[in-house]
Amino acid sequence: MKLNRIALAILVAAPLPMVANAGVTITPLMLGYHYMNEAHDDQRAVLLDREGRPTNPGIGAPAPGGVALDSDLYVGAAIGIEVTPWMGVEIEYGQTNGDAKASDAAVAAGVLGQPWDYKQQMLTANAYVTSDLITQNYEGAFKPYVLLGVGRSEIEVEAPNRNPSTRDTIGNLGAGAFLRLGETVSLRGEGRAIHNFDNNWWEFMGLAGLQVVLGGHLMPSIPVPPPAVEPVPEPTPEPVVVAPVVVAPVDTDGDGVTDDLDQCPNTAMGVAVDAKGCPVQLTEDLQLELRVFFDINKSNIKDQYKPEVAKVADALTTYKDATAKIEGHTDNTGPRKLNERLSLARANSVKSMLVSQYGIAATRIETQGFAWDKPIAPNDTVEGRAMNRRVYAVIQGQREVVKMQDGTTQPTK
Repeated sequence: MKLNRIALAILVAAPLPMVANAGVTITPLMLGYHYMNEAHDDQRAVLLDREGRPTNPGIGAPAPGGVALDSDLYVGAAIGIEVTPWMGVEIEYGQTNGDAKASDAAVAAGVLGQPWDYKQQMLTANAYVTSDLITQNYEGAFKPYVLLGVGRSEIEVEAPNRNPSTRDTIGNLGAGAFLRLGETVSLRGEGRAIHNFDNNWWEFMGLAGLQVVLGGHLMPSIPVPPPAVEPVPEPTPEPVVVAPVVVAPVDTDGDGVTDDLDQCPNTAMGVAVDAKGCPVQLTEDLQLELRVFFDINKSNIKDQYKPEVAKVADALTTYKDATAKIEGHTDNTGPRKLNERLSLARANSVKSMLVSQYGIAATRIETQGFAWDKPIAPNDTVEGRAMNRRVYAVIQGQREVVKMQDGTTQPTK
């Protein structure tokens, strides 16, 4: 089967199973310049007639007897698939049609029928790797690439009665770039070296084409995170029941109120306290009377009344703010003036005793004489007059005290 028929069958059948998949590439037209000049000598040594004789007999030469192929236009097409976002493979078919010429020596000798037509067909499988392998710039428009391929070449020269031809294995080595114009269309440019392994010559091409991608370019897959695993809650430990520690209440000052409630700590022993632990304070009133009786025309205090005066002194000492009001009186015997002086003298004698013997401040004691103006008994009897010869004192005052647990009180000062 001719190489062009094989290529046509491959190009038609290859895309059918892949059309539905992303990354199918089609280059419907590739145009380029096929440069042959470096291979002319080798071609003339190969492209002989069918019996292996020189195509231009009669030319003894040192020049080879075959023909060489002129450089000319290359037309091709390719179809492939993107294997990864940065690598693709494709099958390419193309041909070059041009002139085949004998050597200059043969031409100088007048070989007729030149130039003859030739056709070269190539069917190759190529793989290319883009710069995305390194840059990972998959969204970028400009994609340089390198290409490596292998395939078959068939050359036929239409020389009358000769038709020299050759079928060989070739390899492609190229470098180029894609310029993406959108999601599916790219311009393509490439420089390529073609090595004929069977005849050991090199050919060169400069190519340009338009590549179409069916289904869009292949992109790197996004890893799917594993499904979230709900954490298994740890079993809740059974609560540990700790028996409460009962601490016996403490009453440091012994007042009957525990320390946690006591707002007046360090209360003296024996003092009665309230619910807050504070001493119970009271106000005591002093109301004391003193009666001292005198002999006729006398103002001195008889011994029998001195203990009573001492009680008054004790009360005035206990009640620091208490005062005494002392009244002196007489019977109705004797002159008025004398009784006025005598009544005051009797009151002052009691005051004097309180001040001199007991240290009571004189400012706390008030004295006054009333003569016979305030009798408490009739003056017409001996007994009545004895009752009227007297001193009457009233002692009044207050003090702050605390109540004791035994019911008694004690001064706060």
